[in-house]
Amino acid sequence: MTMFEESPEEFGGERERRARHTHLSAAGLRARGWTPAMVRQLLGEPDLLLAHPQFRSAPQTRLYRVERVEAAERGEAFRVAAAAAVRRSAAARASALRRRRKVLDLRRRVYAAIAGAYPDLARERVRQLRAPTGPGNSDASADSGTHDRQIDRRTPRTGPQEPA
Repeated sequence: MTMFEESPEEFGGERERRARHTHLSAAGLRARGWTPAMVRQLLGEPDLLLAHPQFRSAPQTRLYRVERVEAAERGEAFRVAAAAAVRRSAAARASALRRRRKVLDLRRRVYAAIAGAYPDLARERVRQLRAPTGPGNSDASADSGTHDRQIDRRTPRTGPQEPA
């Protein structure tokens, strides 16, 4: 079970020490399958607000009692909301995959149309893609010989060096 796990000694206070084992943060709830909408709908207001453990200027950390969270998880409303969240997540993933396939298919068709209209250009591009390129050579400058300086690619030295 993920709980609010900050070092009470580091941030001090009996309040944080008590919250460590009795309350869950929003991150702890997410790890248990809660969505922000489910937290608002089923738990409502937090049971405890503490200063953010790492950034004092950040919004307060919202903590929810473990007993209240477990009671909500046993309820029918949580099961219905969790099942709906899983369905929405799967639908969003499937939709993103469909969009990706559609874009890749369009790209493939555009490239095929260009290759059909300009076969010489397509052959040249395939030749460029198959040609090995050395370090520092890009596709644009592979044939033109426009490199006017060499780049020193020696590995950096570490540790004490002896004079050469």
